[in-house]
Amino acid sequence: MNILLKYITAILPTEEGYTFEKKDIYIKDDIIAKILPCNSECDIKPDRIINGTDKLCCSSLVNSHTHSYMSMFRNSADDLMFHTWLFDRIMPMEDRLTQDDLYYGTQLACLEMIRTGTSAFLDMNICREAVTRAISESGMKAVITRGLVGNGKTDKGGIERIEDTLYDMEKYGGNKRLKFMMGPHAIYTTDREYLELVMEYAAKYNMGINIHLSESVKEIEDCYKEHGVSPVEYLDNMGMFDFHTVAAHCVQLSDNDIDILARKGVYAATNPISNAKLGNGFARIPSMLEKGVKVCIGTDSAASNNTLNMFSDMNFIALCHKGNTRSADCVSAQQIIKMATKTGAEALGLCDTGELKEGKKADIMILDLNHPSMQPLNNPVASLCYSASGYEVESLIIDGEFVMENYEIKALDAERIYFECNKAMKRIDS
Repeated sequence: MNILLKYITAILPTEEGYTFEKKDIYIKDDIIAKILPCNSECDIKPDRIINGTDKLCCSSLVNSHTHSYMSMFRNSADDLMFHTWLFDRIMPMEDRLTQDDLYYGTQLACLEMIRTGTSAFLDMNICREAVTRAISESGMKAVITRGLVGNGKTDKGGIERIEDTLYDMEKYGGNKRLKFMMGPHAIYTTDREYLELVMEYAAKYNMGINIHLSESVKEIEDCYKEHGVSPVEYLDNMGMFDFHTVAAHCVQLSDNDIDILARKGVYAATNPISNAKLGNGFARIPSMLEKGVKVCIGTDSAASNNTLNMFSDMNFIALCHKGNTRSADCVSAQQIIKMATKTGAEALGLCDTGELKEGKKADIMILDLNHPSMQPLNNPVASLCYSASGYEVESLIIDGEFVMENYEIKALDAERIYFECNKAMKRIDS
């Protein structure tokens, strides 16, 4: 279908960052075919014309790190330090999850992300099929990683987890909106031999790697005690960063760690709200950007954030670093928009999207400007970072298809999802 977004305010990339202009945007099938001055002649004949008056459009958001199924645990593990939160609260609840729980928890995550303008995400899960099936049915784009935990190259459970990834790759390979990476959980839940096994599979199947890295002070201290180096140095020494790598968190980094990430082209997926809430601190984002690290933004899970609303993290990442460094210009709205769109898409290996630009995939969020928070429209780029809550997003287009239109989400049954998630949590948390 050919769609014309007519007379719409568009946030467009420039060499310096982003600007905004009124444009006519033509979508042909799944591609942004033309971005023209309003009322220009065009040889593309639209099947639908969307009136863009009082609307703002931008490349849709990319959530570079989350655990979608954990939406089930929203507001059930709060005010706890990280290791208590994970090992004493979250993991025991995970042990009680059924396949249906995992399916509906993931659909709840997709519902929230679609509703707040996210078209694609990088996910780490704990099962075969249920999560992938839920994402596949949502219409979203995703890179899916089975969380891999194991010790040694012959660990039966560790091998089975890798096989889960291969199973989902084969079963859902026909869905062009889904991709897969290898997902070793962290250095404290795997040993070196198992990580080497994971890299062997990544090399065999030409896959990237998604891993939690340098999230807490304890992780750093334990790594120095066991290996004599930082977690970043440990993984670099074994060759992991020779793969396309997305490293979630990266909170506790030394200057040398930052240099390694920059030199190796590692994507650092910062999760500012989750890291602050769990008492892990603030990543050194200004220093990372200054040294050329590819920084993208993730929400982490709703069990620790407690939302999957990228607008919240975009706002917080700007404010926390301005306050923490006492420098109002250390992280700009322009930089944050890039982290949440273009860099995030590149982290997921989706280099054909992430920008409102001719030839890119038509992954577009449309915001209603008839909200007090969006008026007056002085600077739409700043508004996305500092003013918008996310619930101004009225429509979301993925690959040229309306996944949400006028606040109506097409593929998901919200009432059923809410019912199933509440029913499950009464059993899990009883």
